[in-house]
Amino acid sequence: MTGDSVEIKEVVLRDIEPLIRQKLGDHVIVENFKAQSLLPPGENFGSTILKVDVELRDEHAEKTEELHLIGKMLPLTEFQRLVFDSSRTFFKETFMYQTIIPAYNKVELESGVNIHETFDIVPKFYGWRSSIQPDVELDDDAVFLMENLKVKGYYNGDRTVGYDLEHSIIAVKALAKFHALGMAIKQKKPGLFEVFKMHAKLSPMVGDDTLVLEAMLQTIKSDPELSVYYSRCEKVLKEMRISVIWSDVPREPWMTIIHSDFWVNNILFHRNDEGKVDDVKFVDFQLYVYSSAIRDLLFYLFSSIHSDITEEQLEGLMDVYYNTLIEKLNQLGCDTKCFNKEAFREKMAEDAPREFVHLCFMLKVLTLDVKQTNFDYVRIQKFMEQYEGNQLLSKLLRKVVMYFCKHNWLPELNETPE
Repeated sequence: MTGDSVEIKEVVLRDIEPLIRQKLGDHVIVENFKAQSLLPPGENFGSTILKVDVELRDEHAEKTEELHLIGKMLPLTEFQRLVFDSSRTFFKETFMYQTIIPAYNKVELESGVNIHETFDIVPKFYGWRSSIQPDVELDDDAVFLMENLKVKGYYNGDRTVGYDLEHSIIAVKALAKFHALGMAIKQKKPGLFEVFKMHAKLSPMVGDDTLVLEAMLQTIKSDPELSVYYSRCEKVLKEMRISVIWSDVPREPWMTIIHSDFWVNNILFHRNDEGKVDDVKFVDFQLYVYSSAIRDLLFYLFSSIHSDITEEQLEGLMDVYYNTLIEKLNQLGCDTKCFNKEAFREKMAEDAPREFVHLCFMLKVLTLDVKQTNFDYVRIQKFMEQYEGNQLLSKLLRKVVMYFCKHNWLPELNETPE
């Protein structure tokens, strides 16, 4: 399929009362609702994201109330639906909200965690459907609804800047807890975890990533600061395509359910009245997989932190993640003897080449300036192949290449990581 043949579909939200009743009960009546696009083209590729404002009435009362929601529907083109395997990822994401997160909270309660201190990491889920037609598995009416956190004061960072140290410490602590809960289910309820693994299977790669990665190699080659590392980058990018980087052999104890798209746009924060960050939430679970927990950490550290964060502070964030992971596993009564610090660093070096390929493929998307670029979904495939990037892409790519090479995560030719 070529980008020029892409048809833009009309995705319209309708008949939401049965969805909201899944959460609030049959006594609520939707008097009116308004839905509008929340994000401009290029800000989200895997879904159509809608801001949904609902006027609700309780049939037993006269007064009405407003409900502010986010609706996630299928993407606008068949190409996007193939790339993101929407026929699977839509059900995967609802499974995360409906089953996995509640199971994580249950294992906390069973471990003695106070109900008010359980891990509250996702927006409130209101309901879903895959189709209005009873005999259709999935169609353009597929949607799930969650609370609109921005109405409550939650905010994303600026992806052209990244998160500062304060936000990053909170983000990696929450990430470590998310990973630890999956590891706890794996230890305590292995049968249930096998079910989670089935839902976390990777979707098959659609299309050819060759031109995208070759363009990144050319960027590295033409950059005076990076050209010296070209051969090391080429070796990894030639040997590991996007289609195989998630097929690494599982190595315990680091395997769990990971987000796999953990970057600025998918993390929201909240400040209290004193201006202190007091909460964090994760969104966009379409792509979660069963893999090494450390890969989420690497992806965040090299896609989403402020350029002012020093290498020493970066190392400190790695320690914050590790210490929080161990602390949460201990709280849940898990065996942590095999989670030693040396093994953590070894696994980071092992995961780094695959995450380098992941970053090279995704940085072009993550740094896209939709205001400065004539982006549209009709030519999405050719755009990804031909877009040369911007200064932000160059800056992040330099940080990735130079750090990975300095730490021998991208080995010299004829060498393997220690």
